[in-house]
Amino acid sequence: MSRTSLAARHADLTQRLILDAAVDLLETTSVGELSVRAVAKRAEISERTVFRYFAAREDLLDAVAAEVARRTQAPPNPKTVAELLAYPRAIFARYEETVTLTLAAMHSELFHRIRTTDAERRGATIRALVDREAPSRPERERRLAAANIHYHVIASTWRYYRFYFGFPLEDAVECASMAIRQTLAGLGVDVGDAEQLGQCFGVSVEGKAIR
Repeated sequence: MSRTSLAARHADLTQRLILDAAVDLLETTSVGELSVRAVAKRAEISERTVFRYFAAREDLLDAVAAEVARRTQAPPNPKTVAELLAYPRAIFARYEETVTLTLAAMHSELFHRIRTTDAERRGATIRALVDREAPSRPERERRLAAANIHYHVIASTWRYYRFYFGFPLEDAVECASMAIRQTLAGLGVDVGDAEQLGQCFGVSVEGKAIR
């Protein structure tokens, strides 16, 4: 192996070490703001080494946000009514699988970075679906309906149902699904057959509350 290859491999491993340390801080401490000093200490390297790979703190935060998004990757965005009706079950199950990291990220300064990219893509997909299924409805009505549907599949809504109301997962899923069904019905979209088909895309979940 050439020196160049060894150097590149070492750089990759060091960068991975830094990102792993940052994510570990999020999951195991109450750190609301990630500092270079804290990340360096957790990784057992110098702050200078961190800055060698991330020129500024903002660059580090962007990289950590991308890493958190990768580890908490949501299911593919729904492109049909059937998939949309099944989406609360699928995405809430994903939040449950990554509960520690999801909650930690929501309480950190990374949340806006993660939410902006993810929300824009999901919101655009949902809006396109609503426009396609209810083309004759006024633009404002379609825009508000898409926003309402989107709201019921985000992590903040899942957290509110699960930890503020204390609902078991199955009830949280039903709350979100009910809101989406009602919104679609209000647009004149027939959700009958689509709802039955949507069950094929669902994820089986246990109705047990996380305490």
